[in-house]
Amino acid sequence: MQVIALPADGQWRAREADRLPCSSWLAQFYGRRHGALLGSGTAALELALRQSGVAAGWRVAVPAATCHQVVAAVLNAGAVPVIIENAAELLLSPAALAPHINGLDAVIAVHQYGLPCDIPALRRLLGERLPIIEDSAGAWDLSGPGASLVVTSMGHGKPLDIGGGGALFGDSPVDGEIDVWSPGQRSRPRPASSAPLSIQALPALITAVAAVQARTHRLRQQVPELLARLRGYGLEPWAVEGTLAPSWQFVPIRTRERTLFERLRYSPHAEALGVCAPARGALRDLPMLGRHGEVAQGPEPTLDLHHSWILLDPLAALDHPRRLAAWAGGH
Repeated sequence: MQVIALPADGQWRAREADRLPCSSWLAQFYGRRHGALLGSGTAALELALRQSGVAAGWRVAVPAATCHQVVAAVLNAGAVPVIIENAAELLLSPAALAPHINGLDAVIAVHQYGLPCDIPALRRLLGERLPIIEDSAGAWDLSGPGASLVVTSMGHGKPLDIGGGGALFGDSPVDGEIDVWSPGQRSRPRPASSAPLSIQALPALITAVAAVQARTHRLRQQVPELLARLRGYGLEPWAVEGTLAPSWQFVPIRTRERTLFERLRYSPHAEALGVCAPARGALRDLPMLGRHGEVAQGPEPTLDLHHSWILLDPLAALDHPRRLAAWAGGH
């Protein structure tokens, strides 16, 4: 990939020719032919909604266990986020979505925590009419058939981490509405999307892709043995289902009793193992929702997501087996 140098006068200019080879190269890792590199994952998701034909008042399904910026993107696009509760499984499932599909205009399917959302099953449920936007911000190498568009984030802590930025991928060009600065005026029928990713960030993508590929390869090789050890300690890690192997941003552990949740969450070993929990209330309590969103109860609405799962950093667990044993055994 060739990156063109900045102008001699130091003035930053967004040359699309610099980005197109890079975005197409990155798109192949998400199973697509075309890409667009933007300043954030939120901007990429908003652009995906625009590419899907979003109109004011569109009702867009959003899984409850995901980042609040997903809701922000839906609101920015003028649509209505419909929060689908699915605390039991962490991912948006056909069973949770089925009671609410009437009146929906689009669905955002999230590979939360590096776990594979079953997008082909969602597509079978929805038919071909509704767009499905695949959110891979927390995952790597999980793209499968069924989604209309794919988005990702490249911010700090994401699997593909260059410190900031986002991307949108599709099978046809997806960069038509990116706001590219030029010396002259550009007329548009509607406001432009956010600015593209700076060309100065392009070289970092090569290093970041190599790093996430190595990390994912290691985790897919070693996490199965880690899951067996967790089950041997009497814990209940997330069960692998479907054909796509998780990329394991976290290993979720189900805690059916509050006492177990609190023991694991507040263990003296928890911080060293990167232990955390899904945020209490997930998306349904977001102040930004106000009267602009809906909360659709899932098949098990009484489950408290905050006390149903513990999230474990798999790399920390693999690197510190003795600490893991002490944490899981309650010592």
